[in-house]
Amino acid sequence: MPEETKDRCYITLRELCSYGIAGYLKDFVSWVQMEAIQKNESPSLYTEEIVASALETLRSEGLVQTSPKVPNEFFPTPSLLKKDTNWNFDEYQVLGAFEYSPIQLVRTRLEHFLFVNKVNDEDIMDISIATIEGIENAAKYGDGKQIIVSTRIQNRKLQLTITNQVKEFDLEKEIERGKYSVSSTLMRGIMVMQKLFSHLDLEIIDETKQARLYAEKNLS
Repeated sequence: MPEETKDRCYITLRELCSYGIAGYLKDFVSWVQMEAIQKNESPSLYTEEIVASALETLRSEGLVQTSPKVPNEFFPTPSLLKKDTNWNFDEYQVLGAFEYSPIQLVRTRLEHFLFVNKVNDEDIMDISIATIEGIENAAKYGDGKQIIVSTRIQNRKLQLTITNQVKEFDLEKEIERGKYSVSSTLMRGIMVMQKLFSHLDLEIIDETKQARLYAEKNLS
């Protein structure tokens, strides 16, 4: 294994884990490869063997641990986690292709962000469920590329923005194939989000072919 690749993998994982992300080895492989793509590196450099080795190093340093009930699930230890009480804004990008496990990354990072900001368990659950719906819709109906996730907590109010490019599709062809369910599926997700958020807007920006979801949640 090239030492430089191992070192970059270790640094990437340490940074990602500090935001509270957790998952299985295959998830971490996907996330490291996703980070490589965003940095214009070759994702194929970051094999499962290299990622597993970096995770083992982090575990030996007491920065990552595995679940007693699920030994192949990794999560950061408290010593690595970001604890800044001024961390009231978080913005990052994920790839909107399900092979890169964007939902798991967003869910675990969001839940840690909410925990640091002393959001109660009930609100965390509502926000997590609603945000997963938003990310799933962005991945299903987006172009598979960048999804920008932005969260802010101010005056006991959560503000969430999810922005992605809308993919092109041939409506008539999809109907003929009997696979056109975008409208009904999207509306189900929107209804869930409307119920769990205090305010929700979904805007399609024709000039840039972007979809932008903006939501607010009044925190208890």
